[in-house]
Amino acid sequence: MEIKGWKYYNHAAVPTCAPHEMPDLAPIKDGSIWKLGDGKQKPLFARWSENWDCGYDTGWYYTIMDTPFDINALKAKRRYVINQGIKSFEVRIINPIEHINELEECQQKAYSKYPIEHRPAVDSKGFKKEVDKWQDEVDKGIRVTYAAFFCESDEMCGFMNISKSEKTQGCISLRTNPEFEKYQINAALVYQWVSDTKEFVKQGGYLENGTRAFEHETAFNEYLEKYFGFRKAY
Repeated sequence: MEIKGWKYYNHAAVPTCAPHEMPDLAPIKDGSIWKLGDGKQKPLFARWSENWDCGYDTGWYYTIMDTPFDINALKAKRRYVINQGIKSFEVRIINPIEHINELEECQQKAYSKYPIEHRPAVDSKGFKKEVDKWQDEVDKGIRVTYAAFFCESDEMCGFMNISKSEKTQGCISLRTNPEFEKYQINAALVYQWVSDTKEFVKQGGYLENGTRAFEHETAFNEYLEKYFGFRKAY
C-alpha cells in the first residue's frame, strides 16, 4: 500500500519530506501506516524528526552542510587529500541504466570489504530493478547519480546517489571499489557534489547525509565534517 508522504525502508515507515519539514502524522494516528509496503513486508515502527536543528545535543542528529564549501579554508594536509582525489578521478553525472553492469560491479566490490556476517548479497535481477528506479528518479529530476572514473584507465570505480528536493539534497548511497580508496575516490565524489551545489547552498538549501544516533558509530560522517565542513543538526 502506498501512503502519501511516507515510504517503507528497512522495516520502518519513514517520511518522504525534507528533514526540516514536519510530516503528516494522520497515517500514524489512524493506523493506516502499518499497511505501508508491498504486502510481503510491513513496517515495525515509524520514525520522524521534530524540533529541527534545535541547537543542543539530543543524541539524534543529521549531518548537514548549510554553508558553501571552500577548499581554501582547509588545512594544507586536508587540501592535499582532496586534490589527490580530484587529480586521480573524473567524476561525472551519468544515466544509471547506461552503466548498469559497471554499477553492479562497483557495488559488489564495495560489499566485499564488509565483514562476512554483515555482507549483503547482490542479486543481478534485483539490482537491475533498483537501477531502473534510479533512472526513473533521474528522469524526474529528483535524483542525481555521480560516477568516478579512474583517469589512468577510465574504469568506473565508484558511484554516489543523491536525492534532490527544493530545499535539500541528500546522499542516499556511496559505493566504491576498496582497491581505489588510496587514491581518495571518496574525496573526489564528495568534492564534485559540494562543488556542484555551491549556488544551491548559497540560496538557502542544504546538503545532508541522513540521521544518526550517537550509538551509531560511522567514520564517514566524521569525514564529511573534517574535510568538507558538514556539521551536526540535532
